[in-house]
Formats: sequence, structure tokens, C-alpha cells
Amino acid sequence: MRRLVLIFVILFTITRVYSQGFEIAVYTEPQLSWITSDGSEISNDGSVLNLNTGIEFNIYFMESYAFTLGLTMNNSGGKLLYNENIAFGEEGNYHLVSAGSIVKQNLRYLSFPLGLKLKSEELGYTSFYFHGGLIPMLRLKANISSETLDYNRLNISSNINFFNLNYFAEVGIEYRLGGNTALIAGLKWSAGFTDVTSNDFVNTNLNSAGLHLGILF
Repeated sequence: MRRLVLIFVILFTITRVYSQGFEIAVYTEPQLSWITSDGSEISNDGSVLNLNTGIEFNIYFMESYAFTLGLTMNNSGGKLLYNENIAFGEEGNYHLVSAGSIVKQNLRYLSFPLGLKLKSEELGYTSFYFHGGLIPMLRLKANISSETLDYNRLNISSNINFFNLNYFAEVGIEYRLGGNTALIAGLKWSAGFTDVTSNDFVNTNLNSAGLHLGILF
């Protein structure tokens, strides 16, 4: 974590000196997340409400175009219906999820969003923007809960890939309060490129949709 902080401090210093403009935003995203599958063994059975919270750096290379770098704590997951018996855990310590069970999967990632932001000219105090890019994610925690199986936050980290990659698209508005300070409100959608789980029999992808609420400095 100290290395990450040092990297962002260096980026802040460099871009302050050399870029055409630099902004920092802190934000939170109430989001609905769900998991999709490409096989019949597992199917989506609903979404879960969580928060994605973090900081974003906007580095302008032209007046209305910026590269963006971020660091977030992303809490997500989804509800899954298992149509076949599946075991979680490591050798010697397996936990069975029986066919017909509904399981809530809770995932926590450290995310590093990378993107491109296009912003309109200000109309009064308001400007509009489009933001899109990739979200590399590192798994921190993973667990499952199920009332039918009497599982409460059972650790399944060994069954979840350490690295995950999503892409995202976001549209929103910025309302300037004065100087460089502005309020941000947007709609964000994200979908998975890579398989969430480390098993070989089915691929699952993490998806989310929610609000992007923050303050820009």
C-alpha cells in the first residue's frame, strides 16, 4: 500500500508540472452487481447492493480530454443458483454446494481504473462528460453465504482468481461550485472480460451498474 501511495504522489507531482491540467476527485458509487455464467451449471439469481469508493486523478493532455487513473475499494458480488453439485475450498477442506442451492457471493477487490474522459465546455456552471476504460482488479476477499446451506461468509478466496479485468462506461455532469471545486453525478456501467472463478467447468463474469457521486478538486 505504501508503494501505491508513493506512485500516486509521484504522478501528482509530475502532472502538476508538465500537464495542461490536473484534477483530483474523491467519490463513492452505490452499485448493483451481479454475476453471469456461460454454462448451465450456474445461473444468475439476482444482484446485490454494495459500494465502490475511491480516488481518481484526471490528467488533461488537451482542454477537454484527460487520461484518468484511479484507486478504489470495490465491494461487489451477486446471487447465484447452482444447478449441479459444486465444491468450494482446498484439498482436505471442501464445502459442498448442492444442486438447487442459492448462494450469495461477496467479493472485495482493490481496483485501478484506467480510462479516457471527454468533457464538454461549461454551460453556466455545468459541463457534461463521457468516461470509459478498463478496471484491473486484485482480489482481497471472497466469501459466500447461503440460508439453505447454513453458510455465513464462508471463505472461498482460493476458488476466486486473484486478478480480474472489467471494462466500464460512464456519463455524467459536473456542477462547478467555485474555483476548481465541482460536484459530480453520473451513471456507470461495467462488465467483465475475464473469468471470476478459478474452476475449469464454467466461466463467470462480474457486472455492475450504479451511480457515480463525488467531489472534484
